[in-house]
Amino acid sequence: MKILSPVGNFESLKLAVINGADEVYLGINEFNARNNINSFDLSALEDAVNFAHLFNVKVLLAINILFNNSEMQTALNTVVDSYNLGVDAFIVQDLGLANLIHTNYPQIELHASTQMGIHNLEGVKAIEKFGFSRVVLARETPLDEIKRIKQNSNVEIEYFCQGALCVSFSGNCYLSSYLHSASGNRGRCKQLCRLPYTLKYNNKILKAGYLLSAKDFNLINRLKDLKDAGVDVLKIEGRARRPYYVAMATREYANALKNIKPNQNNLKLAFNRDYTEGYFNGNNNIISNYNNHTGIFVGRVEKFNQGKRFNEIYFTSNQPLNAKSTFKFFNNLKEVATLSAYDLQPLKNGKYKLTTTQKVNVGDSVNLIIDFNHEANTLAQTIKKDINVNIYAQQNKPLKAIITANNQTFNVLGDVLECANKQPLSKEEIVLNFTKSELFNSNTQIEVLENVFLPKQKLNEFRRKVFETTYLYLTNKHKHNLSKTQISNNYQIIKLNNFQIIENLNENITNHNVIYSPEEYSLESVKKFILKSKAENFNPILDTPNFALKKDIELLNNIIEKTKITIVANNYYALNFNTNIIIGAGLNVYNNYTASIFNLPVITAESNISSKIDFAYMTLRHCPLKEHLNAKCSNCPYKQGYKLVMESGKVLNIKRKKLTTCTFYLTK
Repeated sequence: MKILSPVGNFESLKLAVINGADEVYLGINEFNARNNINSFDLSALEDAVNFAHLFNVKVLLAINILFNNSEMQTALNTVVDSYNLGVDAFIVQDLGLANLIHTNYPQIELHASTQMGIHNLEGVKAIEKFGFSRVVLARETPLDEIKRIKQNSNVEIEYFCQGALCVSFSGNCYLSSYLHSASGNRGRCKQLCRLPYTLKYNNKILKAGYLLSAKDFNLINRLKDLKDAGVDVLKIEGRARRPYYVAMATREYANALKNIKPNQNNLKLAFNRDYTEGYFNGNNNIISNYNNHTGIFVGRVEKFNQGKRFNEIYFTSNQPLNAKSTFKFFNNLKEVATLSAYDLQPLKNGKYKLTTTQKVNVGDSVNLIIDFNHEANTLAQTIKKDINVNIYAQQNKPLKAIITANNQTFNVLGDVLECANKQPLSKEEIVLNFTKSELFNSNTQIEVLENVFLPKQKLNEFRRKVFETTYLYLTNKHKHNLSKTQISNNYQIIKLNNFQIIENLNENITNHNVIYSPEEYSLESVKKFILKSKAENFNPILDTPNFALKKDIELLNNIIEKTKITIVANNYYALNFNTNIIIGAGLNVYNNYTASIFNLPVITAESNISSKIDFAYMTLRHCPLKEHLNAKCSNCPYKQGYKLVMESGKVLNIKRKKLTTCTFYLTK
């Protein structure tokens, strides 16, 4: 398996390369799914690509947002420019952009973003024809489904192994979009899931806290399972995280793949909100008690002295701690203070003293969130490319260097050398000169050295020429020279007009087209819906869920085969059903280019190119009733009326849809 590390800036890139990344992924400022960070422009991108390629590390550009019609030309141009600079592959969500790339530039490698929501074999089959050679599976994809995909398709499988776990099914979270006009599918997510919520039923408070704040993903102890299932690439989340996190996460996973026991404390110290293995062990144990970094527990407050200006904190720790480190203090689950301990004083027997203006309590837990020395040492890491340089210095001939790098050999010539009268060029002088490089570690061998003279300035110029030529030789081979293509799309969107969505058969029907989105899917229920439609003269359509595993798809296929009902496809898997299809909001058709691929009626969730509906705010694959009420499937308490309430008073209703498994939705 390969390691794919996140890169938000050049420092993170260097640390990813140093610590064992096989590939890195990054964004470009204009079309970045992490709009909260200052990422790369084209100039910085070229430097990043060149640096990574020096060390045989591939660079993937995440251009994985949805595009307006007016942006598509610029997006395609950006892909061409980036490919010409040497970017190895592109992570794409927008199917319209992917199709343009594959049609016009089939040599460009495409990876299907996790934002496409691919989580089953049928979804993979639906997108393979658009040229995707790799799929970044949704985090909700269980192990058995990974195996099924690997055994029945030809795509590479990329799977998240570490980092933030979106509580909502990726690509189908619209909470930030609907409440603040800040679309996660456009890279503007407000992370409203990290806010406090209250769980209520009939206005009774059942629980309060960070009820949608997911724990961080950590699969470092499941690497054998992932490898056996067929995962090709381990993806570390975290382009918005600091470089230290990138270094630690990359290093620990690289070590684990070498059968070196991982250091979980290093991972926790880099960042954690508690850890989970996600959906490998069922759909529970996803939600954290915290919304931010908790670090590692190092002790408890034993004494607190309140002073007139400064307070004193005394605690004991079982590990050595460094001044200038940063600590968080928790009272049970509540964060009470964060402070950088510039004056941390070690006392006897593992005791420490801090002075601060903040207040804590005896018994509060002390968590280390930044180890100053460890972080400083990590950030100080450097790397140079090993090359061999063989020098030939002969009278009346150009100074010559034969360079060997990446198993390739080439020559560089300098000035013609003259016979030395006083100060001949020495072996030591040449070797020392060739140590002066920030990029290259030169193993310099003097093959021929006659009695020749060369001014120091000329030797410096020759050294720079050798290293510049080597740099260009190793990086230019990854560059291309594709021409840009002008595109246009005047496709007329096919709109589904005069429609309504019902969830039960008792609802009053007022529109000709009626989409049935039942709480529980069964053949009997759909047959009753069709009979009702015939009796009342409306057009029956079945909504298909945006998440379905193998047995769920079998259930849906049985219903569709036996009724031949038209469906709304809310995920790529549903495009394989043998019936009439309407493209649903869950497929995120945002522009004419994508709509024209399907050439079918379209319903949208965010874009205004077609008929628009209010899709669910979030799709949850964990059970909130198990998570917060300790409920069990054998005695499921679900009924309509459960809701999550934001501090602003905004209500998110909890709804369930059941096939052979349950998916929960937060709705208006």
